[in-house]
Amino acid sequence: MKYFLPALFGLLTTLWSCEQQPPTKSIPQLTPQSGAGQALDMWTLQRSYPDRTISTSNLTTAFNDRQATALSRDSEANWESIGPKNIAGRTLKLAFHPTDTQTIFLGSASGGLWKTTSAGLGVAAWERIDIGFPVLAVSSIAISQSNPDIMYIGTGEMYNSEETKPGVVNRLTRGTYGFGIFKSTDGGKSWEKSLDWSYQDMRAVQDIVFNPLDENILYAATSIGLMKSENAGADWTVIHDIPMAVDVEINPIDTNIIYVTHGSLFQDDSGIFRSNDSGNSFKKLRIGVPTTYSGKAMLTLDPTDSSTLYASVADAFRSRGLYRSSNNGESWVQVNEEDVAMFQGWYSHDVVVNPTFPQSVVQLGIDVWKSDHQGLTPFQQTSWLRGRFGKNPVGVPDGPPDYVHSDIHQAIFHPLLPNTLFLATDGGVFVSGDGGETFASRNGGLQTTQFYANFANSTTNADFAIGGMQDNSTAIYTGDFEWTKVIGGDGMSAAIDPEQDNIVYGSFQSLNIFRSTDGGQNFEDIAPMAIKPAFSAPFEIAPSNPRVLYAGGRLLFKSTNRGNSWSTPNANFIDGGNAILKIAVAPDNLNRLLVSTAPNVTGTANIFKSEDGGVSWTKLTGLPDRLATDLVFHPENPDVAFITFGGFRSFHVYQTMDGGQNWFPIDNNLPDIPHNSLIIDPAQPNNIYIANDLGVYVSEDAGGTWLPFMEGLPEVTLAMHLSISPANQKLRVATHGNGVFETDLVGKVISSLPQERVPQPLTLGQNFPNPARNQTTIPFTLTKKSTVSLSLFSSSGQLVKKLEVGDFLQGEHQYEIDVSNLASGSYLYELSSKAKGKPWVRQQKWLIKKGG
Repeated sequence: MKYFLPALFGLLTTLWSCEQQPPTKSIPQLTPQSGAGQALDMWTLQRSYPDRTISTSNLTTAFNDRQATALSRDSEANWESIGPKNIAGRTLKLAFHPTDTQTIFLGSASGGLWKTTSAGLGVAAWERIDIGFPVLAVSSIAISQSNPDIMYIGTGEMYNSEETKPGVVNRLTRGTYGFGIFKSTDGGKSWEKSLDWSYQDMRAVQDIVFNPLDENILYAATSIGLMKSENAGADWTVIHDIPMAVDVEINPIDTNIIYVTHGSLFQDDSGIFRSNDSGNSFKKLRIGVPTTYSGKAMLTLDPTDSSTLYASVADAFRSRGLYRSSNNGESWVQVNEEDVAMFQGWYSHDVVVNPTFPQSVVQLGIDVWKSDHQGLTPFQQTSWLRGRFGKNPVGVPDGPPDYVHSDIHQAIFHPLLPNTLFLATDGGVFVSGDGGETFASRNGGLQTTQFYANFANSTTNADFAIGGMQDNSTAIYTGDFEWTKVIGGDGMSAAIDPEQDNIVYGSFQSLNIFRSTDGGQNFEDIAPMAIKPAFSAPFEIAPSNPRVLYAGGRLLFKSTNRGNSWSTPNANFIDGGNAILKIAVAPDNLNRLLVSTAPNVTGTANIFKSEDGGVSWTKLTGLPDRLATDLVFHPENPDVAFITFGGFRSFHVYQTMDGGQNWFPIDNNLPDIPHNSLIIDPAQPNNIYIANDLGVYVSEDAGGTWLPFMEGLPEVTLAMHLSISPANQKLRVATHGNGVFETDLVGKVISSLPQERVPQPLTLGQNFPNPARNQTTIPFTLTKKSTVSLSLFSSSGQLVKKLEVGDFLQGEHQYEIDVSNLASGSYLYELSSKAKGKPWVRQQKWLIKKGG
């Protein structure tokens, strides 16, 4: 069927909550699955498989190393945003300045901390605040009411305290790296650590509140329990050690009374608790309110009666209801049975009381519900998913007055603006000036969209590109900050026919592929009949014949007519039912393929190769058991290919020189963090770019040395996908939290003046002879006197030997090593050098050992 965009708007608003599972040809699941859940599942799986940990410490180390090193290509990078600035991404928290109605701080899910001085009004209302630390998710904000220069932010997004078995199809888990709590004493201009989790595994801070009568006392709801500081954040102590503390409230009259909720996805020890002695002891509240639930609970106090409070309680996939207590939580009455949270009970819902009209209670989940009689009369729905598709101007409301983006994480009334309600949602910020009856977005310039893989560019028009975003559909770039929304759902991979710009492809989760033949004005469904594909299922255009498409579910699908029909070259699962995650097609041979799979069925992530268009497959060996995040053929030599991997404690970039028979890592000085994308400049094939969870790196010697390439990007950037815009020779990075940026390629001529280069402190040459039998010589050049060491690794990344070579003067050198006792095969040798007062520098190359 074919959709025209205005008609598509009506159909999508009826059927497709962006966080709901949109209509799909996949076999339906018995348990409801939300796009948010599957997105977090996929994000986590790429980073935690196989040891079930997300190492915040590794990202901290990578960030610190990058800050300390003088070696980079940052000065050559000139990254600039290309948007979108009219489509905001997932927003977790808002906090108001206590005296200035126009100043608001915002915490995004993976795009950092933001601030507005216009209450969100205007085309450039929001600006990102760098804090000097690698903070991505800002999940809580507290501003002192007596001195607004004093602020705290909590970091990390987390919805489950325990990892479960890795899977792509039906596992919902964590969110984004957490580094603890940070404090500012100058209104957010500079920050210092308060609670330091920089070297822990995944943790999160869900809520921070001041004691209103003594602001030296703070409470923080964290993934390890409720914490307290009695000295303005200098020290923190766990005072209630049940995991996944979510929401904390303090009685403003008697601050000895503290309420906290615990619970997360399928957590056993959930519940609502109260302390009457400032947190020294807690009592579980049981009368009239659920004592356990599989989602989470959110609280609010009546601002005019501190003994009255409300609790929005939900199981993972359905609301339990809204409960009211008028006796400090001793007993409760259910006042709303509406399924407000629906399948997002573990993820997004809230409740708030209007301080201007305390009879008015607003409960929020997928949409907004409101009662003007403390819930004693039925709640009425006041918002629906009726946002605009097409091109919405920056700073203009995203939809009609009854539209709020689905999945509302926080509701908060402005203390200085009567009857004014602000909402933090998966589509940014919304405000209601009439207490929750009508709404308008306030997202001008809030560039926090979370892109997924395969951002696509026109080969001939620099002002034409397309990409998919978490909970915000797919968007088309046409040369300015105002992008055009199309298709719906959680936008996934996209493509533009390299020969005909009018043929455009987009997709949403679970391999729902759409095609346009008029440049993105209209789209039609061309998805194959895939059984339980991955959330972020791939499709690719064959570079040598754009009529040929490949798509991956459990099976590989092939189309020879641009998606009009599909076949399965092999009717059997490639990998025992594991879902296909990535596909690569050789540039000159549409039958030479690489695919990667997820470990959701067999328990192991794998890579396969086909030489006959998917009819037969060979499992590749010598690679780490990590999720492969990108597969790339060399543009000039199909026997050369690269693979990037997620996870930690492993090499992340592998290369083959012989068509996949042997693989060796080329990480060299890349950090031990998940790597997400790789691209080779076809005009300068020695120039390779890498995107990882810190940002972008470049190698100008085919992977021998990597240097940061980040000037102009946020201080830490979840760089998800790299692409090249051939029409203007720009490198583009689609980020998971800060939209899309572009910069000139390294080596591009931008001036008639010669470009000065800083000499490399270490240049490693190729060993000779190569292949070697008994002895081989390794040449290298130093620009300063340095200490040198040599390490030899197997093709699977295992250390074979390490030699302390010694001290060498500036100049050219050769070092001979004995390889007679090595087995035949491929080895990676790494030379490390350290000049006085300088950091270690490493370079790697591969060595072939022949028998003899």
